Amino acid sequence: MNIEPKKYRSEIVGSLMANRNPTEFEKTKRNMLLAARIDEALKAKGWSKKQLADTMHKNPSEVTKWLSGTHNFTLETLYLIESYLGVTLFEIPNTTLVTV
Repeated sequence: MNIEPKKYRSEIVGSLMANRNPTEFEKTKRNMLLAARIDEALKAKGWSKKQLADTMHKNPSEVTKWLSGTHNFTLETLYLIESYLGVTLFEIPNTTLVTV
């Protein structure tokens, strides 16, 4: 379910975009994409934020924070979200690490 965003032009926004920190921008972008994937998984399962919160023994406000795109997740929380919603949010390649 991808909806193309409307094009919006503004001098102020253009100036902010030109002066952004690329690392911070990428971090924010990834957080927002993760929040969107969790939201899509909730909708696909037909669950509300409250249902996920109840299932995970969390407060609904915490799920709302997750969906804001500003939350710093632990790996354990991401794993639990994946298992309850039946989705893969991150894929870790099964490779052997080589030390030098």
